[in-house]
Amino acid sequence: MVAPRSLEDSVRQTARRIGARRRGVIVGGLRAGETVTAAVGDSGSPAPLDAHTLVEIGSITKVFTALLLADGIVRGDWELRTPVRALLPTVAEVPSRNGVEVTLQHLATHTSGLVRSPVPFGLRDNVAYLRHGTDPYGDFTGDDLLAALAATRLRRKPGTGGVQYSNFGYGVLGHALAHALGQDYGDAIADRVCLPLGLLDTVTGTHRSAAQQSRSAQGHRSRKKTADAWPLEGLPGAGALRSTAADLLTFLRAQLDPSGTPLEQAIRVTRRTPPGGPGSMGLGWHRAGKQVLWHNGGTGGFRTIAAFRPDAGTAVTVLVNQSSGADLAALRLLKRVS
Repeated sequence: MVAPRSLEDSVRQTARRIGARRRGVIVGGLRAGETVTAAVGDSGSPAPLDAHTLVEIGSITKVFTALLLADGIVRGDWELRTPVRALLPTVAEVPSRNGVEVTLQHLATHTSGLVRSPVPFGLRDNVAYLRHGTDPYGDFTGDDLLAALAATRLRRKPGTGGVQYSNFGYGVLGHALAHALGQDYGDAIADRVCLPLGLLDTVTGTHRSAAQQSRSAQGHRSRKKTADAWPLEGLPGAGALRSTAADLLTFLRAQLDPSGTPLEQAIRVTRRTPPGGPGSMGLGWHRAGKQVLWHNGGTGGFRTIAAFRPDAGTAVTVLVNQSSGADLAALRLLKRVS
């Protein structure tokens, strides 16, 4: 049996390989309690690119939203089978199909029947983004989200047809959980998830301190072309968080060994396939085979991924401040160090 490669060598080699083709990249690895990070390139801002640089993590936000959901289940605030309408404002209209209501589980496992995005992307939107880096969600608010929900028709009966990925669904889920807790999404995630796990640099863009803003990377469409930030204020549960490699490794460490963390039970809930749910998912987390759990993310100027293997006690994260991903490189790194 071949021994796993040095964690430090593997992380640094991956960072150099990705960094040769990107504006900047931060790679992190975790094995047997040891963490290593390496950064190549620059942040696009005065701050250095390192383990404490804040980037937009995009849809990795969804696993935080799912953990907020699971924490509420453990506390008895709601159940997976709770209809989402029960947590939304009373004026909200939620579509159903064939007499089946959309539940929290449907939203968390991408089986709600909602379309991928609540924003209709036309030719003009795509051209504006590709040429100028314009945020297609820039004017989209929480009220717009509820209006889109009332106007939409489910594509299928909730809970059927397997996984059909939906930013719309996670936007609704984050909105519903925050409303039920009487907080905005950023405060709810901070109080229930980030602070208990010691994640002090995982925040929405609107909740960043001045110091965190000074450590934030600039997103890019290419090496030289910058991209607008994506605050995603209208659907924060789908992708509004910023984080660092250091925080994500702390988060992944809690995933690998929840015991001793304040969220042990909730973390274990997110890693399991819920009753009747698709086998390719936990709550938020995607499965690659039987061993790897992962989620990636993308905004106008960033591509990110976090992945871990519970059986091997290993985890990796890759954060790129350019709209060109490194998912395969991250999964290869996880395989090398496991």
